[in-house]
Amino acid sequence: MFTIDDIKNSISSGQLVAKTDDVIGSGVVAGADGKQTPYNVHYGWDVVKSNQCDETWHQFNLRLMQWIDDQKFPEERLETVLQEIQVDDHHWEWFKKSLRYGGDEYHWFFLTIGGVPQAACLLLHPKKSALAERDVFYIEFIAVAPWNRENPMEPRAFKGLGSIIIKSVINFGVDKLSFNHGFSLHALPRAVEFYIKIGMHKVAAYDKGTLQYFEMPEDVAIEYAGQK
Repeated sequence: MFTIDDIKNSISSGQLVAKTDDVIGSGVVAGADGKQTPYNVHYGWDVVKSNQCDETWHQFNLRLMQWIDDQKFPEERLETVLQEIQVDDHHWEWFKKSLRYGGDEYHWFFLTIGGVPQAACLLLHPKKSALAERDVFYIEFIAVAPWNRENPMEPRAFKGLGSIIIKSVINFGVDKLSFNHGFSLHALPRAVEFYIKIGMHKVAAYDKGTLQYFEMPEDVAIEYAGQK
């Protein structure tokens, strides 16, 4: 039986490689330098891409925290900087999630640029809607790479990837997986403003502690995904 170390070793040795035949969409996005850069959206469980998320994203976060430490900010300024950076999900381990969430009810999506994961999304389907008598899909986890978030060390590499991957999920889910429009999730505190902005409705009865429950109604999802 394979152990976690066995799988990790197979990845590091090149015996296991990321899938390349799983692309469901592509496009271009402007980088920090203004140049249009091609991206791909991938569908399907992939332990290698999940491991890439951990390794590359964790390295950036370490570099960011070291940079902050090197600045020797005054205490008040340091507190402000730490409140502004978006690291609520720094403890997530996508590799372990890929080992845990591999059943048919789970659906994996990755957005890559140059072979490097720039965003990842794991969803569960079906999930009962809190707004209507129907099923929707539920986003268990979603994140963009930390270099694609506002930070004091350097400009964001790419903007808008969260919206791109969500729209890709809606369109692929509806067109290829027979999902209904609309989805739900529990939002990390610093992501609440984004979900309100894109038209999701808060349903306080379904909150989990500090995680607020949001759901996007069918009509909003249709318009948001560009299918109207």
